[in-house]
Parts: sequence; C-alpha cells; structure tokens
Amino acid sequence: MHAVVLACAAQVVYIVAYVLFKTAAGRMSPLSGRHPLHAAGLLVRSPRWLAGLAVLMAGFGLSATALVALPVAATLPAYGLGLVLLLAVGMSGFGERPTSREWLAVLITVAAMVTAALSVLPGLPGHGGAASHRVGAAAAALPLWKAALVCGPSLAVPLWMFCVRDRAVGGRHARPLTGIAYGIGAGVLLGATEVFGQGMAMMFAAGRAADVPSSPHPYLFLLAGVLGVGLLSIGLQRCRLTVIVTVVTVTAKTHLLLSATLLYAEPWPREAGPFWLRAAGVGLAVLALLAFPRHERRALLAPRGRTSPGSGGPRERPAVLPSRPHPRPAVPPSRPGGAPPVPPSQISAPPGGWPVAPDRGRNRETRQSGTELGSVNLGNVKIEWR
Repeated sequence: MHAVVLACAAQVVYIVAYVLFKTAAGRMSPLSGRHPLHAAGLLVRSPRWLAGLAVLMAGFGLSATALVALPVAATLPAYGLGLVLLLAVGMSGFGERPTSREWLAVLITVAAMVTAALSVLPGLPGHGGAASHRVGAAAAALPLWKAALVCGPSLAVPLWMFCVRDRAVGGRHARPLTGIAYGIGAGVLLGATEVFGQGMAMMFAAGRAADVPSSPHPYLFLLAGVLGVGLLSIGLQRCRLTVIVTVVTVTAKTHLLLSATLLYAEPWPREAGPFWLRAAGVGLAVLALLAFPRHERRALLAPRGRTSPGSGGPRERPAVLPSRPHPRPAVPPSRPGGAPPVPPSQISAPPGGWPVAPDRGRNRETRQSGTELGSVNLGNVKIEWR
C-alpha cells in the first residue's frame, strides 16, 4: 500500500513539473533542437524551469522507490488516474479543449494501463524482498550490450520521428501538428530515464550502492534525462499540454514496462490469462498513440488566422487593402438633340468668360526675335467668327 501511494504521489509531482515547464517555456524565445546550446542557455537561465527540473527529479525518486517494492505493471493505474488531474489542469488553467478523438485516445490509454495491471494483481503478495535483491543483482551485473539495446532506440526514435514522419508541411492549407512527435520522442527518452533510475534504486535496495558509479546506470540516466527534458520543453512551448503529457505518459510507461523486463528480469506472466492481459495492455497503448490526431482541428484555429507548424498560436493573415478604382475619362456632355459634342479646337468663338488661345505662329516669331518667354500679347490673338 505504501508503494501505491508513492506511485500516485509521483504522478502528481510529474504534472506539477510539466506545468512549470509549460509556463516557463511560454515566456522564452522560440526553442529549437537545431540550436541546442542556445536552447540550453535559455532554459538554464529560467528560475521557473529550474524549479520544474527539481520537481521532476523528485518525481523520479518517488517513482523509483515505488518500483523497488512493486512490479512496473502494478503502478500503471496510478499514472492512468493522474491523467484526470492533467485534463483538469489543462482545461482550467490553459483553456485547452480536447476533441472527441483525443478523449477517445485518453480512454484507451487508461484502459491499457488497467489491463496491464490486471496481469499482476494475483501475484502481488509474492513480490517481496527476495525479488528486489534478485533484481538488484541483475541491475548491478547489467551487460553493456543490453544497456545499448535500450538506449540506442531511445535516441534513434526521436530522430526518426522528426526527420521522416513529422516534417512540417508548408502551404496555404497546412495545419499545425498536435505534438505527437514531441510526445513520443520525449516519452521514449524519459522512459529510458526511468528505467536506469529504477536500476539505481534496485542496487541501493540490494545493498550495492558502491557499485553504482561503475555501472552504466547513472550516466545513461543523465544522458536520456537531459535530452528528454529538453525535447519535452520544446514540445510544451509549441503544442498543447494535455496532448504532449498524455503521449509522454503512455510512451514512457510502455517503454519502462518492456525495458525493465529485458534488463532486470521483470516478471512477465506465464499463465495464459495474465499473459494475454499483459499483451493486450501493450497493444492498447499502441492503439492509443494511433488514435491521437496528428494535426490540429481547423475549428480550433482563428477564423481569419493561420497557425504555422511549430508556432504556439494563430498567425494573422495580412490585411488586404482595397484596390484603388481607376479614374474614368470625363465625357463631355452631348449637345441638345443628340448631336455629338464639338471639340474645343473647332470652336471659333468661345462663350463669354472663356480664355482664348494665343496664335502659335506668332508666338514662334516672338521666340525667334528674342521676346521674353512666358508673356502673351493679347493684341495679336486672332479671333474668327462664323
């Protein structure tokens, strides 16, 4: 019972850390994995982000302590119930509204964790100190090839997701991503972090604390943890909290369950019923990841805005200025009776008050004789009357 309480407390601590990461990343300049040093400098200069990192490390400690006394599958319902708290925080604190498909994916996630936990409930009384000592010995004698078998895919999966599967698609009708790639990449890395943290906790519980520095556990724990937290911060800056954390949780716990079985001889049920319950739990976890929508729903976007991939909010379209109408040439009024108007050049005697045009030939003679330009002699104007 004490271990179950620790597992529930670890999930609450995780959510607090994720909220701190989300609020800290929202106040920073855009983070990018292509500039890791610049992104790391922005993160470590944020007191809120450092507080979230400390809270996350406390969550790792609580989770590792619970895993010393309980199998991994037995702690999964605690993380499933923690998703309810996550949804409440995301909807009330950040104004997020999950879609119907996202609600379905969350329900499948909870069902996956409950199904996997049912496979170990009958064997809980027999899991005690002898098993922890056995697992602690297995953790101390961990071969390097097994550690590389877990750490290698944990580093390769995020790279594959970004380079192949979830490249940003530009264009007029492109929609932003929901953060599935960020969640899977960070979840695999954080799952590897929990695996190696569990190994160190098992070694401490088995009285092998002196063997921890010579084992690969602390170094792989730091490597996977730093990369996972950095990728998680980038995802939380660009995408919604509920989607990112849900995908991180289901990916990390599935990775932890499978990796602990490989590395530390985590008991896998041999009876037909528990065996298929465990397999069904893993299958439902994969189905939950496939159920999450990859792109944001169009109704969530601004009606006159467009959100670019990787940005946190809608981007307004530039205003379109109205085109300036072309002036139409003035049409002189027609004469009475429908006769066409007479051009001004054919009018010999304009009405009274109209200016008269000077004689052009006389003006040329005036310019040739040196008369000052710009002066008009009205006495030389030739006027004809018809």
